[in-house]
Amino acid sequence: MAAIRVLLVDDHALFRRGIASALSDHESITVVGEAADGLAGIEQAMGLQPDVVVMDLQMPRCGGVEACRVLHAELPDTNVLMLTISEKETDLFAAVKAGAKGYLLKDAEPEDLVQAVIHIARGGVIVSPSMATKLLTEFKHGEDTKAEAASGMSHRETEILQQVAKGSSNKEIAATLFISENTVKTHLRNILDKLHLANRSQAAAYAIRAGLVPMEEEPG
Repeated sequence: MAAIRVLLVDDHALFRRGIASALSDHESITVVGEAADGLAGIEQAMGLQPDVVVMDLQMPRCGGVEACRVLHAELPDTNVLMLTISEKETDLFAAVKAGAKGYLLKDAEPEDLVQAVIHIARGGVIVSPSMATKLLTEFKHGEDTKAEAASGMSHRETEILQQVAKGSSNKEIAATLFISENTVKTHLRNILDKLHLANRSQAAAYAIRAGLVPMEEEPG
């Protein structure tokens, strides 16, 4: 089996060398490059196309989240593991949204880092235990908020939201539900207000995520 090719991106040279040493001690991992900031990391990744990029969050010129976003778009087969001191929920969520497959704190044991790199290279996702709890708590809060919003809608509003998610126009919805187009528009405004959404597209996306429309009925 080919060795896992890793690129290290961190602005602290001493720490970077220590990480390189810890990873290189494992027979299945090869450190192919190092960079001191996000921009240099992106440049090297484009040329080296590593399997995993181990990257700090806060760096000069270009931080880890910004670099991760670029790598996720340009090199989808390269997986990013954030290695940081930040225990802020906002940093964790930003990294996940940018496409990071892992979020590990710098106080982790060297063997934990090795196993995280191997796990991510194999297509897995990993988050430090303390941060995973925060992630799950936020996810549950988000789901509870959605459920509360959905429970506040009337049966008719739910029917209209389902039709919107199927791609139906106001005229088509009116014909299907035997109501006027003006009534459809009124219900749609109420739906957007209740769900705190900006437009019809967001309403359709919400309905699909909330499971109000079966997968086979999603608009093509």
